Amino acid sequence: MNPHPLPEEGVRPPDGVIAMTVTTSLVMSRTEAVPLSVRFSYDRLHPFTVFLDMPKPGGGGSAPWAFARELLQSGLHRPSGEGDVRVWPPCRCNGRADVRLFVRDGTGSALLDVPSQPLREWLVRTWEAVPPGEENTWIDWDALVGHLLGDR
Repeated sequence: MNPHPLPEEGVRPPDGVIAMTVTTSLVMSRTEAVPLSVRFSYDRLHPFTVFLDMPKPGGGGSAPWAFARELLQSGLHRPSGEGDVRVWPPCRCNGRADVRLFVRDGTGSALLDVPSQPLREWLVRTWEAVPPGEENTWIDWDALVGHLLGDR
């Protein structure tokens, strides 16, 4: 049985969102972690960005995160990021086969161990949807400029 089910695997809704729900480990201390189901999603209309939704403590909705897809990709191979989002690759020397993801905002932080294989496969699907270097072709520049100018 797969301990990290991907119920949305292969599903690409008409809106172009590629989603994956996966069970991660929320690191509580050096010796304690608890399972936490999170959702990664990628919308080709926001081609540079991946989205992460985690449940808020106490079940009060979800905590959304948005960060660069390239940051997540590079974190599969080397420590990446700075500030509020950081990613470390699996470290066999420490017995950690998962990708480690750290996110923080003004109210708290979370350190997650994300199964590397499902994450890699999901990222491949995002790169197939919008290959590297083609991100700009998916941006509605008129809408973006209008939004920045307050739709004057």
